Amino acid sequence: MKSATAPALLLAMMVPALAADGKSVPLTGTWKGSYLCGQGLTGLTLSLDQQSGEAVLGTFHFYPLPSNPAAKEGCFAVAGHIFEDKRVFIGASTWITQPKDYITVDLEGRIAASGKAMKGDVKTPYAGLCSVFSLIRTSPAPSADKPCQK
Repeated sequence: MKSATAPALLLAMMVPALAADGKSVPLTGTWKGSYLCGQGLTGLTLSLDQQSGEAVLGTFHFYPLPSNPAAKEGCFAVAGHIFEDKRVFIGASTWITQPKDYITVDLEGRIAASGKAMKGDVKTPYAGLCSVFSLIRTSPAPSADKPCQK
């Protein structure tokens, strides 16, 4: 389990992110897609809310896909930030529902110019365990999937 203190301190030190027109780029909402780790391709719903400036809090809900029914389902809290060049960092915090032998992961990526897609790398302390993620914004409102409700 990772401490929520480190991501909070990191977020407090970051500069605000602005779009080319000087407006904040929103991250809040529901993002759906997948990521690739040791268990194979896994479904992902990233629900981000409580945006304060360029910081967000939310949940990372992962689950099996039809192409990989052996993947487990789980959920953990996240804290994130968007930078002015539309780079995004989503850091794992605490487990809500932890399947046996699973670890939390972080996401480092970029928001598409349209603001409707996010892609990047999945980060873990173990080299080569995970690789990439790809998400589409399905709603501007966050939604907490059942396993993620506290």
